[in-house]
Amino acid sequence: MDILPLFPLPVVLYPGSRMPLQIFEPRYLQMVSDSFRRQSGFVIVQTRSDQALAQGLAAFHEVGVYGEIIDWDQLPNERLGILVQGLRRVRIGPVETQPDNLLLGDCEWLAQEPAEPIAPLYAPLQQLLCQMLKHPELAPFAADTDTEDAVVLGYRLADWLPFSAADKQELLACNGPSARLKLIHEAIDWDR
Repeated sequence: MDILPLFPLPVVLYPGSRMPLQIFEPRYLQMVSDSFRRQSGFVIVQTRSDQALAQGLAAFHEVGVYGEIIDWDQLPNERLGILVQGLRRVRIGPVETQPDNLLLGDCEWLAQEPAEPIAPLYAPLQQLLCQMLKHPELAPFAADTDTEDAVVLGYRLADWLPFSAADKQELLACNGPSARLKLIHEAIDWDR
């Protein structure tokens, strides 16, 4: 377990995905500065809905993704633009609030998912991803996307398809690519 800074957001970052962010709050500017200095990252974790909070659930989910900054730029609106690369899933345990309100979580590293071939049942998902990579907005990712790997297939589809926030979190928390691909396959209306 490691103590890691947490960055709660209403979105999900997946391993292998990239997320652009604009940083302006002092606590997160300090977190980014510390990340540069220590050459380390932080955990992006999805916040819960107001309805979930009203039911007494924690402010954010227990599974997030550790990411590191791979690029940055000073933006004209006096914000700091960063690009975060998702690296590895973590389970967040007890959380401590720092004096500046930055959250530090006791994080357990979840097992890395080794590359594995795509089962024939999920060939339509593989074809879907290949078609998506021809779109002008996603074409730049084609060279870095292994369309033969079930892990990559699951994470890219989870990231790029228009799933609800709850579904995206469920896909992140899945234990293994087969379970993730099964959920994605069942969610798609193949008769359309």
